Amino acid sequence: ARESPLALARPPGDLARTYLEIFDRLAAMVAGGEFPFSDEEVLSAGGPRVGDGVLLVDSTGRVTFASPNAVSALRRLGVSGAILGELASNFGEAGDGVFRSFLSRRPAIEDVEHGETTVVSRSIPLLSGGRVDGAVVLLRDVTELRSRDRLLISKDSTIREIHHRVKNNLQTISSLLRLQGRRLEEPSAKAAIDESVRRIGSIALVHETLSRGAAADEVDLDEIVRPLVRMVEDGLTSPERPVRFEISGSAGDVGSPQATSLAVVLTELLQNVMDHAYPSGTLDTATAGQVSIALSHDESTVEVLVRDDGVGAPGGFDPNGSSLGMSIVRGLVDDLGGEIEFSSAGGPGERPGTQVKLRVPRKAEE
Repeated sequence: ARESPLALARPPGDLARTYLEIFDRLAAMVAGGEFPFSDEEVLSAGGPRVGDGVLLVDSTGRVTFASPNAVSALRRLGVSGAILGELASNFGEAGDGVFRSFLSRRPAIEDVEHGETTVVSRSIPLLSGGRVDGAVVLLRDVTELRSRDRLLISKDSTIREIHHRVKNNLQTISSLLRLQGRRLEEPSAKAAIDESVRRIGSIALVHETLSRGAAADEVDLDEIVRPLVRMVEDGLTSPERPVRFEISGSAGDVGSPQATSLAVVLTELLQNVMDHAYPSGTLDTATAGQVSIALSHDESTVEVLVRDDGVGAPGGFDPNGSSLGMSIVRGLVDDLGGEIEFSSAGGPGERPGTQVKLRVPRKAEE
């Protein structure tokens, strides 16, 4: 009689038998409400993968099975002696997780390093009626992944240090300009120096924010706008010429090139407000000017709306004119691929005010 296919099937090898045993024990834990673990420690380092090495440890902490990948991982961690029948604690740091999982009855996950090798060890206790009856240890070589992580951290730290040094250099230049300005007697020359100091200060603010940020290529624009407005307020207002600034909304994160250009543009717009919106005699301690900066954004665009309640744009005002401030604004907005609109704010009588709407992409085009 011919033998059936089942009769001819090869018996499972050690690897298959061990995996079936682990499956049966985990299934029993599921039936007993002991698995999966409620806080998902098993998956906190990522789910199991086919390439993971597997150790099976009995209730005494001795290794009863080691897959080829597990043996390879332990060798890379400096374990040179026997593995089967040995106590996991004899493997140094590679076996510490087993001891911890036995004590806590919870999974123990840790990175084990030896030289340039890094292996993630995940020890999952096998429970039976609340008693620890062994453990499954998954070993994964993550050397390349950790190396990339370290390179990224090093790169980000280097970029932040560069931003910090640029900020310091810009502040030094500002200090030198202030010293030069104190030696000048011509009011227009002193005013030009002060404007340059504010422009440099706005760029320094961006680099200071980038030096503290988690991302090297993005910055929260809100963290720049608020100190920038304070800088303008401190430099251009006085008790005899009071102007109140109000910031609302949020601009979200923008690319670092956008942040630098937007900081300079906003500085120029606020400088323009202080130069033209409130001529001498229009403000006093009882009548303060009001300037609002409204921020908003969507997925691709940032919008900044600057409104004042001043006397409005002077007759013949041309936003495309040749003044230095407007030339800077126009050039930077064009470079960003944005749009800028000037209009009346619609206020009453002699104080119609001016409104400037600025829209730019959140990130530079690739």
